[in-house]
Amino acid sequence: MSFHVVPATGAVLQQVLDDTFPLWGDGLSRENYGKSWTAQLKTPWGRQHLDRVALVDGPHVLSSAKRYDLSLRIDGRIRRVLGIGAVFTATAHRGRGCARELLVRMLDTAVTEGQEFAMLFSEIAPAFYERLDFVPVPLLESTLDIDQKRGGAPAMLVRSGDERDLPSIVEMSASRSAGARLALDRSEELIRFMITRKRIQSGFAPSGYRNTEFLVVEEGHQAVAYLVSTEQDGRWMIEEAGDRDPAGARLGAILQVMLARHPGERLPEIKCWWPHALVPPQLKVAAATPTQEVLMIRPLRDRILPLPPLAAAEVVYWHSDYF
Repeated sequence: MSFHVVPATGAVLQQVLDDTFPLWGDGLSRENYGKSWTAQLKTPWGRQHLDRVALVDGPHVLSSAKRYDLSLRIDGRIRRVLGIGAVFTATAHRGRGCARELLVRMLDTAVTEGQEFAMLFSEIAPAFYERLDFVPVPLLESTLDIDQKRGGAPAMLVRSGDERDLPSIVEMSASRSAGARLALDRSEELIRFMITRKRIQSGFAPSGYRNTEFLVVEEGHQAVAYLVSTEQDGRWMIEEAGDRDPAGARLGAILQVMLARHPGERLPEIKCWWPHALVPPQLKVAAATPTQEVLMIRPLRDRILPLPPLAAAEVVYWHSDYF
C-alpha cells in the first residue's frame, strides 16, 4: 500500500463530505453540508487558517481530518498550535491504522511548519489519542439558572451585534482570559469566523431547526457586554460572552432580556462552557459536569507533558472555540 496525505479538494473532498455527513450533518441536507464548509473557507480567517486533508491509497480515501492553524496562550506565552478536528475513517477502511497514520503525518508536518503544540477534541474514548502522547485538558459544561426579572426585562437596551463591535469583543476576550493558564488567543478575525460559522450553520439548516443570536449592550457608542447563543430543541448554548465589568452584571441582564421574550413558555435549558471566575449576580451555576467532548493537547517537539496538571478553573475555553 502507498499512503499519501493530500489536500481534500475536488473529488477527494466530495468523498470526505459523503463519508462524514451522516455523523456530522447536524440537521443539514447533504448539499447544504457541503455549502456550509465552502462558506467557512471563504471567510478571511478560514482562507488562511483552515483546510481539510485526507490519507489516500490510490483512488481510495481512507481517513480525513480538518486542520486549523491556531494561537494558544499557555502560561502567559502565545504558542502556535495545530488544531485537529473531525478525524474520520470510512467504515470499509477501519482497523488498518489509517487514522493513526494520518495523525502522525499531520503532526510531522506541523513540526516542519513551526507549530509548537497540537490540540484536538476526542468524541471517542481518549485512550486512542493518549497513545499519541495527547493529554486531556479539563473542561466543564455548566447548567445555568437565571434570576428572572420580575415585571419584565431590565431597563437596558440590547441590540444585535455587528462588525463595529469586534474590537471591543477582542478586548473583553483578552481581559477574561488574562488570568487563565490555557486559553485561545482570540484575534478579531478569529472571533468574526467563530460567530460567522454559527450563523452559517443556522442559515443552512431547515427553517426553525436552529437559531443563532449575537447580542450587545453598548455605552458611549461602544460595546460593553455581548453574548452569542444558539437555540435548538428548547436548549440554549451560550457559545461565548463577555462583559467589561468583571462582575458581569450587564451580561446577566442580557440573559434576563432573552428570557423575558418567552413569558408563559417553558424555560429553556441553558448550557455553557462557563469561565470559573465569571459569576454575574443574576445567575448561578446549577450543575457542572465534564464536557462530552474531551479537549486534548500535546507538545510537538518535546514529549514531556506540556504543563503541570491543569484544573478546570484555570482554563477559559468557550463552546464557540470548539472545533
